[in-house]
Order: sequence, then structure tokens, then C-alpha cells
Amino acid sequence: MLAKIRKHTAAIVIAGTTLAALQATLRAESVRAPRVQAARSVWDSVYTEAQATRGDSLYKATCAKCHGDTLSGPPPGAPEDGSPLVGPIFLSNWNGLSVGDLYEKVRDYMPTDKPKSLDKQLIADVLAFVLAKNKFPAGSADLSAEVEQLKQIKIEAAKSP
Repeated sequence: MLAKIRKHTAAIVIAGTTLAALQATLRAESVRAPRVQAARSVWDSVYTEAQATRGDSLYKATCAKCHGDTLSGPPPGAPEDGSPLVGPIFLSNWNGLSVGDLYEKVRDYMPTDKPKSLDKQLIADVLAFVLAKNKFPAGSADLSAEVEQLKQIKIEAAKSP
């Protein structure tokens, strides 16, 4: 029994170390990324409520297991670690970057068990859901699924005067 506990403890430590290293790498990439000089911001109503509703369904099916039902981080007892997608930590990590940068991170690394498996429109829908949960205003046009257009939308934690 003790050997089994040690084996599980070692597996947890290794998994935790691996996840911590991945998060550190991703944060370092975000820090190195140039700040965006975008024509628009997330305050300019860049998604629709209908798109955010579509994103909600995909989020629940694909993302909630790591990022939690409320997008505030991993649920208790979750086998995987996911950073918050709402609130001050999320906004601090992404402030000054673009929605395109966030799109690329999701496209390239999520979900962690099947990276690069999500359709580009589904990613845009999930990002609309994340924007809605961060209380950025909805508008009359869907968020684009084209990275170059998303690179033109700056993430700003606070609305510019």
C-alpha cells in the first residue's frame, strides 16, 4: 500500500512540475510578445451575444475540465491545471496583447490533451464567450476566425478614455 501511495505521489509531483514548466514557458512567450498597436479593442463590441452562446457550449464540453465552470481556474480535484480565463489574473496576463495572440495560444495548445484539434470558428466562438464573461460589450458582428483580423483587436483590462 505504501509503495502504491509513493508511486501516485511521484506521478502527481511529475505532472505538477511538467504543468508548471509549461505555464512558465507560455507566460514567458506572452511577456516577449510585442504589445499591440491595434485599431480596435475588446471594448469596441467585437463579438455577438449569439456567438458567445455558441462558445459557451463548446467551453463546457472542452475547456471547463481544466479552467472550471466559472472560468476562474481548475475545479477542485481536477486532474489538470488551467489558468483563470476571467478576472484580474487573466486580464493582467493578456492586457496589451491582442485577441489574435489569445487565439493562437488556444489554437496551438488547447485542449491540452488534443492540441491543434479545434476548428478555427469554434475557437472564435469560445473567445467570444471568454470576452462576454469578462464583461466586454457584445455588438452586431461575430468575432472573426481570421488571425490577422484578430491581431487588430487589443485586449485592454480597462476601457481607454
